[in-house]
Amino acid sequence: MSSSGNKKDCCAVCQVPATLTCSACKSVKYCGKDHQREHWKEHKIECESPYKIESDAILGRHLLVTRDIQAGNVIFEEAPLVVGPKWFLSDREQEVPVMPCVGCYTPCRIGGFGCSKCQWPCCSPHCEDIANPNTHGGIECDILKLGPSPKNTGDLKAMTDYYRPDALLVFKCLLLQKRNPKKWKKLMEMQSHEEERKGSDLHEDAEKRVVTYLLKNFLEPLKKLEERTKEKLLAQYDATILRRICGIIETNYMVISLSTGLELSGVFFTACMMEHSCLPNAYFQFNECNEFGISVIAGRDIAAGEHIKIMYTNMLWATHMRHEHLQITKHFRCKCERCCDPTELGTYFSALKCAGDANKKCEGGIQLPKDPLDKNTDWICNKCPMIINGEQVSYLLTQMTEEVKTLMSRRPTVKQVEGLIEKLSTFLHPNHYHIFSLKHCLIQLYGNEMGYKAEQLSSGQLQKKLKMCEDLYDTCQKLDPATIRLAIYVAIIFHEMHSIYMEQGRRILDNDKAKAMEAFTNAKNVLEKAEDVLEKELDGVAGNKLNDHILRAMKNVKFYIENMCS
Repeated sequence: MSSSGNKKDCCAVCQVPATLTCSACKSVKYCGKDHQREHWKEHKIECESPYKIESDAILGRHLLVTRDIQAGNVIFEEAPLVVGPKWFLSDREQEVPVMPCVGCYTPCRIGGFGCSKCQWPCCSPHCEDIANPNTHGGIECDILKLGPSPKNTGDLKAMTDYYRPDALLVFKCLLLQKRNPKKWKKLMEMQSHEEERKGSDLHEDAEKRVVTYLLKNFLEPLKKLEERTKEKLLAQYDATILRRICGIIETNYMVISLSTGLELSGVFFTACMMEHSCLPNAYFQFNECNEFGISVIAGRDIAAGEHIKIMYTNMLWATHMRHEHLQITKHFRCKCERCCDPTELGTYFSALKCAGDANKKCEGGIQLPKDPLDKNTDWICNKCPMIINGEQVSYLLTQMTEEVKTLMSRRPTVKQVEGLIEKLSTFLHPNHYHIFSLKHCLIQLYGNEMGYKAEQLSSGQLQKKLKMCEDLYDTCQKLDPATIRLAIYVAIIFHEMHSIYMEQGRRILDNDKAKAMEAFTNAKNVLEKAEDVLEKELDGVAGNKLNDHILRAMKNVKFYIENMCS
């Protein structure tokens, strides 16, 4: 997300009032032909692209589509301003003595190999990227070697306290001043929400784990070196600029999942202007082999005049959860179609069952938020006068969340999941996000747990599993019609449906070959659908792993079909 930046009526180069307009895109102005020619190399990409950068008081800068784009087409590609280790580490991740190599980002053990100059962890003494001035070599290594690296490499706590990969992302941003001044200028144009962040938990956390850490260990020693040598290595590196960079990263960073399982963080100037929507029309992939460049792809047909929209939060969270996450991390509230709809697009994803009051039981009533944009709103029944205040609902859902999280954190059994679904179904709509999560788990246990293997399930249990799969898919289709964000969930549903059809076909193979063939064909069809939706996730570990399962399943299905035809 970028700040509102230049005024529309000013020259794109010198910012003085201007009247000369680019004749092609009509969106950029210049004070004269000289500045138009000077700006062409930079403007050419935007001018010829299927989108343009627009700005308004509510959204700030955003991307407006200028011509129709078909689903699956690449809208634009962009190199990152900066890429580095994962920005936010959980408490557990901070304790694990593994981090990305400072040269090539291969996972390496803290206390193993280290850069020969600064001692920071690397995958091998022969890593080719260690000396690369665009990754670790040069100024980065020179400043990091000023730090007081731990002498006792056997003290893992001291090692993990000192070698903090998350702080390196801020440090790499700082070094753009020297490495790439153009990128530094663009970075400084991006939103940081400094005022909104002050006093927040994220601000205090960044102050301790990044700002104070970098100043004490590397930047104060750098200042002393500069004073001693009379040579200025970096123009700015005080606490103020560090806090601003933290805000820019926190507001704009994107997670880059590597094939190794590790995650990096990247900041992209244009891609970060894409606005959020809980009904996105685009998705993105990263190219691990090309310096982690981003490709933004149309997830559905996008008409000229639409904005390019992605989703910055979890599609399978309820409205109040998405809002809380967006407020903390992005400092805004979403008012998209889903967020404004108490039923969440007809899914009833947050809905409660109404029990009525002490005098009269409510039959079939559903409790929904009166104003879904207000976290403290009352919840009203669609059939009776019963009203529940927001605090009561919040307390009830907090208790349920803890119960679900506790069960899912272990290896739950079929009986345990069925039991919790039965318990929560007293209070929750059948499509509620907690029930959705538990059912999605249950369809994977049916057919895999001992005692519930596919061949052990009764016909009734197979039908029960199939009905659950159909209901889950229906909910996914309403929340994500183009399967832009829920590809993994939907592919799993299709995979489980295939297993049902295969088992049903095997059971009737000897008695009714026609119906068996129909069942095997159904299995093949849903696997083909799974392959299609997974195309969006093949750049990630989970997507690739699931795709391997689906390809093996397809091979098995084709074997049955070919044998029947021979």
